[in-house]
Amino acid sequence: MANAPLLSWMHADCRAWDVPPADPSIRQRTYSDIPTLVLSGGFDSQTAPSSGPDAARTLSRSTAVTVPYVAHVVFADSPCAQTITRSFFDTPAAPDTGCLAGLQPPTFEIEP
Repeated sequence: MANAPLLSWMHADCRAWDVPPADPSIRQRTYSDIPTLVLSGGFDSQTAPSSGPDAARTLSRSTAVTVPYVAHVVFADSPCAQTITRSFFDTPAAPDTGCLAGLQPPTFEIEP
């Protein structure tokens, strides 16, 4: 429920722009039975991958998917996430996550 350590600079920005504090209700959990797809990136350094399943806890008809080897912008960066999302629109109760099994870690190179 706290700001991520990397976002502390936002407080000064909000003060500079005279942004009023948000209503405390934004910290309350959302409860819903609307079909919901929650995508997380396994390499996300801004929003921990564990945040997806945590957010899905009170969404009774949700599907939480962590896409490995992807950072924060999961849908934009992962063709697999795009496939899962398209299948969610066709079958919200059981999106096709089969593409996850074929994902491979990226190759990292360290130059001298």
